[in-house]
Amino acid sequence: MPLQEPPFNHYAGQEDLIEDFYKLLKFCIEIPILKHLQYFTMGATTLHLSFKEMQELCFNSLQDCSATKEILTAVPEDFRVIKYELNLIAEHPAGYLGVHQYLLVEISNPFKSDRNDETHKVLRFFTKSAPMEIPSRMAYIEEFGVFKKEILAYREVLPRLEQIFGQVAPRCYYADKNMLIFEDLKHKGYRMGAKRDGLLDYQHLSCAIKSLAKMHAASLIYEMRMKSKMNALHPDAVVENAYPLNMKTTHVRYQNFSNAVNVYKEILRLLPKYEKNLENILHQLPEKMQKIFELSQTSNKYCNVFSHADLWANNVMFRYSPNDHEPIECRFVDFQLARYAPPMLDLITILTIPTSREFRKSHLMPLLTEYYQYMSHLMKRESLSLDQFLTQEQFYASFEEFRICGLIESLLFSHLTILPGELTQSLTSSANGFSDFFNRKRVEICLKAFHTDEVYRTRLCDMLEDLLPRVFNPNRLNSYTEKCLVQSVDQTISCLQVVFV
Repeated sequence: MPLQEPPFNHYAGQEDLIEDFYKLLKFCIEIPILKHLQYFTMGATTLHLSFKEMQELCFNSLQDCSATKEILTAVPEDFRVIKYELNLIAEHPAGYLGVHQYLLVEISNPFKSDRNDETHKVLRFFTKSAPMEIPSRMAYIEEFGVFKKEILAYREVLPRLEQIFGQVAPRCYYADKNMLIFEDLKHKGYRMGAKRDGLLDYQHLSCAIKSLAKMHAASLIYEMRMKSKMNALHPDAVVENAYPLNMKTTHVRYQNFSNAVNVYKEILRLLPKYEKNLENILHQLPEKMQKIFELSQTSNKYCNVFSHADLWANNVMFRYSPNDHEPIECRFVDFQLARYAPPMLDLITILTIPTSREFRKSHLMPLLTEYYQYMSHLMKRESLSLDQFLTQEQFYASFEEFRICGLIESLLFSHLTILPGELTQSLTSSANGFSDFFNRKRVEICLKAFHTDEVYRTRLCDMLEDLLPRVFNPNRLNSYTEKCLVQSVDQTISCLQVVFV
């Protein structure tokens, strides 16, 4: 959405007039003096960002850049914001729950000494804002509580955790008023690691679980230093909003869950292999999948950590080695479902949603062990033992308990996230499209994709084939699981021979 023209242009020569105008304005209404008031228009609602906030935004961005930090002037007031613009990232919005835009800000040269003759510099940011112009989507978001939570996560929680083991999320420079402004990860070389099928390979997952271990370990250490639990320190940032308990049946998350289950009921009717026991499966499927609501809550049995709770492939962005092949670092985005829960919930989600059944047979246990070993390494750096918080036995017991969550999450996420592009464009480009999917036409839209798109059909069938035997015949373990359970933890760790620097 284009930026609304401000009531004046910000060029030298007008500053005295503007200053006098705001001095007069202060006598008329009780607001702080905003030297240059900027206007962002999101449909019918206008969000204000002051010139001072814009200066601080740019100054903090420059401070984060190691190449310019040393020569940056001491205070943000030493340079001017000349102009800026907001541009949609693509013709069709990419986000279901937010409007994604690039913010380009032109500033005067803020450096003490610069060999270049440039008088201006352009800084680039990524912004995420509430879709104020679409009432149906805003009603869903407000009941869901996603923007309030994400603002708190970026403003209160992540900065404190990242002081311990480093960055795990994009740097956030502004978080308020239904808007977040971040560093532009794409401009800094980060990109998504999955293709159309939403799958990640071993290298990408190994990279991701190390960052996940950093965030989880930092959560434990932060609580220890503060002598309080995360849900007491930042309750609104970790309240469970994806799978809340004790809500009215009309709550958007209950309705969303019910609509998703209906999709899979109709898909199961199309698969001959389930025909013999179809009516029993259809009858029990809602109850079996509903376990996700209970298992997603803060645990009284295992330690809890600040958790992302939305770890599918597109919410992890990777930076690569110079040859552009090996992922060396990643950032998690979209903390709108953040929760306070056992670390296994995040871990089994990232190791299930973007993987296939065959991949998990070969690689799930090594990746689980790699996570635990790396988290142990991080705790030792702080002269602590992970056993104080989560023993190996507890870790693998939590895997058995929460493994079903990864499979249920795969179904609930993927019938939406791997829809073919032409269908997702129709969903996000209009108010009717959003309402159609979340209310009226979800089954119709998903069945169309199932019939016409091989990737969609293959992935959903793969998920069902892993889930159904576990929920309808949980005592029958396949040979792979049986082998993993009898293998000792020490043997698993030693066979990996992972060395962390």
